[in-house]
Amino acid sequence: MTDDTDHDTETHLQEALRHLGEAQKGNLRKTNAVALEEVTNTVSTVLREHEQDE
Repeated sequence: MTDDTDHDTETHLQEALRHLGEAQKGNLRKTNAVALEEVTNTVSTVLREHEQDE
C-alpha cells in the first residue's frame, strides 16, 4: 500500500469507529440503524480499497 492509501484507510476506519461510538452513546440525531449502515459502508469501502491494492 502507498502512504496515501494507508492514510485513506486510517481515515475511513477512524470514521467507522466514530460512528460506532456515537451509536453506543445514543447521542445521534440519526437512528442507530443509520449509524450502523454508515459503519458497514465505511468498512466495505476500506476492504475494497485494500483488495484493489493487492
